[in-house]
Amino acid sequence: MESLKVQLPNDLQEATKKMIADSLNRAVKEFEIKNSFPPYLNKTEATKYLHISSKTLLDWEAKYNDIPIIVIDGIQRYKRTDLDDWMQQHRLNK
Repeated sequence: MESLKVQLPNDLQEATKKMIADSLNRAVKEFEIKNSFPPYLNKTEATKYLHISSKTLLDWEAKYNDIPIIVIDGIQRYKRTDLDDWMQQHRLNK
């Protein structure tokens, strides 16, 4: 199989490198932010993780019966990955 070599102009090479670097930096930052939260969240942490207010979380809990909540001796916790899955289930363009 023959290989094809394409030489881009220097300005396009630099723009491509910058775009890739910016994308990688954003992905790393998002990963770091997401993983700065513990695996099990209290209500305040869950609202911060989801970037919503406490009232919105309460409204969602009243409206939707499928938000996964762990309750042990009256203490509520939200598993971070369960919240991610729940949000994906409610995407408009799946």
